[in-house]
Amino acid sequence: MDEYYGETGDSTDTVSLMLWMFGGFALGALAMYMLDPDRGTRRRALVRDKLTSAASSARDTLDSQSKQLADRARGLSAEVSRSVREQAGSFMR
Repeated sequence: MDEYYGETGDSTDTVSLMLWMFGGFALGALAMYMLDPDRGTRRRALVRDKLTSAASSARDTLDSQSKQLADRARGLSAEVSRSVREQAGSFMR
């Protein structure tokens, strides 16, 4: 029974081995699915198109968020400048 358990004496090594085996089987199935001679070309093109679309969407979102952050920073800067000018004006009076 000890050969089924690792050096630690518990079943974590067995679970780890099973997870690695499952991952290997899944990777093999994915490879078969994507490299299928009949429909693999279409599937690969579909995956490529989906990834291209996701990258474009992420880029657009990042651009939009960075512009919004820049606008907020400019607005905050303008508010601080205005406040400093008002404080300086009231100090000089």
